[in-house]
Amino acid sequence: MELSMNFGPMERFGLEEGIKLCKGAGFDAIDYGLGCMVDDKSLLNTDDYKAEAARIRKAVEDGGLHINQTHTPFTFRHWDDENFYSEVIYPRILRSIEISALFGAKIAVVHPLHHYVYHGHEEEIFEKNMEFYRSLIPYCREWSIKVGIENMYQVDPRRRHIVFDTCGRKEEFLRYIDTLDSEWMVATLDIGHVGLPLQDDEPWDFIRALGHDRLHSLHVHDNDYKGDGHTLPFLGKIDWMEVTKALGEIDYDGDFTYEVNFLGNPPEGFRQMTAKYMADVGKYLISEIDRNRPVL
Repeated sequence: MELSMNFGPMERFGLEEGIKLCKGAGFDAIDYGLGCMVDDKSLLNTDDYKAEAARIRKAVEDGGLHINQTHTPFTFRHWDDENFYSEVIYPRILRSIEISALFGAKIAVVHPLHHYVYHGHEEEIFEKNMEFYRSLIPYCREWSIKVGIENMYQVDPRRRHIVFDTCGRKEEFLRYIDTLDSEWMVATLDIGHVGLPLQDDEPWDFIRALGHDRLHSLHVHDNDYKGDGHTLPFLGKIDWMEVTKALGEIDYDGDFTYEVNFLGNPPEGFRQMTAKYMADVGKYLISEIDRNRPVL
């Protein structure tokens, strides 16, 4: 199992310096976020996108790492504008999956279509997502990359508190993966999203329900069971010994991929120690997963 760091928090230090920090800390790989593709001016949205993808991949590999996973763009505006969706959003999601393959990533995480009111529209959203994800399968096959489907949450627009959303219940998450029934469509469990208000289950319940065959990637982060804090494990309230026990029991064979905020804004001389601490926490949790694997 490889230890991977979401690269977004490192980007503020620059591509080469961020890679150096991750490598020096002891990470094996990085999860490269493609949120920049929301911006029309991103080089990845131009005709030179393949050259830009090659430049990024070379910088990562020259630094002794590789890109194991990506996150496709999702912060677009105007999701409800059908023309904007068909002319901008969907083509950029497709391109981001291709770019992920050019990076050499194994999995590109693609959020379900969930920019609707969820409560009372579950079946309608399910059907939209079946059509959406099925449309991606031929491209996944062509580019030899899997799509990770993530469990989501919403914020009630009136009450401003967290409510259920697509794949937020384990039964629905299983239904998505099983209905698609494709080797190219896998579950990416966001552990922090499970630790949010209104959840009926804990992260380990999701892990055991998804099992070895469905669960192939993670977004690892902690929170206080109140908000989506994206903090380092053991700094929140999630029971990581239960998480690692469940991952070991199902013989999880994906990577251990963080989706955390960098710890504060340390001065340059302290950055490497901070990054190493984050990696050391990840290595410890991986050792606990391995300790709980079935004895062959």
